[in-house]
Amino acid sequence: MAVAQRSGRSRYRLILLILTAVTLLTLDFRGYGPLETAQSRVRDILEPVVSAVDVVLGPVAEVWTVMFSYNDLRSENEELRAEIDSLRSADLRAAAQQDTLDRLLEATGVTYVDDIEQITASVLRDSVGNFDDDIVSIDVGHRDGVAPGMAVVTAAGLVGRVETVDTARSTVTMISNPNLVIGVRLIDTGDVGLGHGMAGDPTKFVVDTGLRWPETGDLSELPGIGSAVVTAAGSRYPANIPVGRVASVEPAEAGLVQLVTVDLAADVDDLGYVTVLSQVPVDEAPVGPDSPFPEQSP
Repeated sequence: MAVAQRSGRSRYRLILLILTAVTLLTLDFRGYGPLETAQSRVRDILEPVVSAVDVVLGPVAEVWTVMFSYNDLRSENEELRAEIDSLRSADLRAAAQQDTLDRLLEATGVTYVDDIEQITASVLRDSVGNFDDDIVSIDVGHRDGVAPGMAVVTAAGLVGRVETVDTARSTVTMISNPNLVIGVRLIDTGDVGLGHGMAGDPTKFVVDTGLRWPETGDLSELPGIGSAVVTAAGSRYPANIPVGRVASVEPAEAGLVQLVTVDLAADVDDLGYVTVLSQVPVDEAPVGPDSPFPEQSP
């Protein structure tokens, strides 16, 4: 009981002390020395009490602040996320536009032919009714001046030949098609022959007709690895269109002819745009004793 009374008196004295201190601290008698001295002593006495209150109530104040600022923080976070998403979207659009531009430049930067009108076209590889990987559709046709047999190229080289033509759409047989025979010339030796795509590998082209193996057995007469292969002047296509580069040379047919494997210059599996060379093609290449293609029309 005595302890309780002493505790009650202590609280009473503390409250009385605080009220007195507040009264002294709030009085405003500027220039009155005794009052200023009393206020200074009161501040010194209350310093431990104020510090203890700050320690006790500090976490509570922080929680209170967080509770009331949570919505503001969430709103700011959502705004930041929206800005980040917008930047990412802009980056993706810029990358897509750059890729489209690069593809267009690859298709239209044709510098190896002169005095031939060029028609730029988009590739429609997944068009309805097209089930052949070696045939694609393009978005140009009769109204654009396209005709069957015209050469289709990119800046890299030959990619195929126009097969069928409608008013606003055409089909193209790719150079990778083993049934598309093309007359070519080997730059290294000047020899001409007939070649076609390699079945099962759209990156290869095989010249297997018209190139005889050196009768002397002198291998220096063979085309060098990496040397260029282009369309021949006597073929259905404009001359000197890049076809590819020699990858290997082997004897065939009991060592009588050359079997030349060529790495194609153009990537026919990744076409976005192509260029049609608007030159009326010949129906058949010249054949006969004076033709570079005496065995088969290219």
